[in-house]
Amino acid sequence: MRILFIAPGYLPYTFSENLCNAKLVYTLQKRGWEVDVISKTYNGPAYCSEWQEPWLSLKEHTYEIYYPVGNKISRLADFFHSSLQMGGFPINGIRWARRAYSKALELHSRWHYDAVLTRSPSDISHIVGYKIKQKTGIQWIANWNDPATTIWPEPYTHHLSPKKFKLFHKYTTMCLEYADINTFPSQTLLEHFQEYFPFLKEKHTVVIPHISLPETFISIYPAKKKSKMYMCHSGNLSVERNPELTFKAIKELVDEGYTAIQFDIMGHINEYTEKLIEKYDLKNFVHFIGSYPYMEAIEKLQEYDVLILLEAILKKGIFFASKFTDYAQVNRPILAISPKNGFANSMLTAQGGGIAVSNEDYKDIKNGILTLYKAWQENILYQKYNTQGLYNQSSPKHIADIYNKILSSE
Repeated sequence: MRILFIAPGYLPYTFSENLCNAKLVYTLQKRGWEVDVISKTYNGPAYCSEWQEPWLSLKEHTYEIYYPVGNKISRLADFFHSSLQMGGFPINGIRWARRAYSKALELHSRWHYDAVLTRSPSDISHIVGYKIKQKTGIQWIANWNDPATTIWPEPYTHHLSPKKFKLFHKYTTMCLEYADINTFPSQTLLEHFQEYFPFLKEKHTVVIPHISLPETFISIYPAKKKSKMYMCHSGNLSVERNPELTFKAIKELVDEGYTAIQFDIMGHINEYTEKLIEKYDLKNFVHFIGSYPYMEAIEKLQEYDVLILLEAILKKGIFFASKFTDYAQVNRPILAISPKNGFANSMLTAQGGGIAVSNEDYKDIKNGILTLYKAWQENILYQKYNTQGLYNQSSPKHIADIYNKILSSE
């Protein structure tokens, strides 16, 4: 099986979605598939911008699209030229899309791929998939890790002008309709798309969870009980992922005598969260530990007793954060502070591995922490909240089996 994989976000730039793409490519290659990747040069700050182990084997199959920024006039001319060539879509990333499309046709003429996979971040990759499908008839699988531009829920909504909304809606509809298969990381996200694009109910759609690290990349070791129950949230906290109710819950527990608790935040320090720590007088219980490169972060997570997923307040929890897969892989109990109705609640209810509590009710958060704390005290935390069931849903073998099934059946 020969696959052309088109993803603007990819290694060596180690952001979360870039790593999701790399894990999938590595797994498919290990299955014996020939996978080439067209990606994009990233010029901003990143944890890493050089190829490193354990990912070096992917480098020779990666075609990174680079082009000069150019002056204002040349950028404008290139932008409109690219928009016209790609179907009349003057949107961000179209200059890259035109070049990626040209490279894709060149590679396809040489290798005659069996399928093309287009991936996030940014939906711009799907316009490349659309054009390739239109030109060659090749089987096309479009993956949507996040809502399309026009259907982000509050508090993440893009407040577009009517003109831009119409443009993006047209583009998204076209790609969803024309793809042979549309894939989504969770059932909740698929249902969100179907609410806005009802025709998807009649299309071929597949839920494919985020993939875990190859098992040979990391050693998982059992937790050792320490003098405190150490909790960690991986990733920055912000106004959207507001930690105030969590801090309020921790403060009440501390005041009631449950002082053997520490909550670490693996991410950048920000003023908003610092002020909340001061407000609830939690400087001895809540700490920033800084950011870590991905592989180091995975190792660091194993030092904790409980891993926290703190989500924004939404009517329905549609998002599948990639850290959820990381948490399951290192086999540490998960406390999901999430919408009552949504992905995290459904997964933990079905597969075990932790507790889901309402992110709108600090008493529910408090009770969740206390339940885990008592299990930790009794030394039954890991037996009671083993994440093996969660991990099985995202293991490399399981995900590769799904791709093998859908590609072989077309």
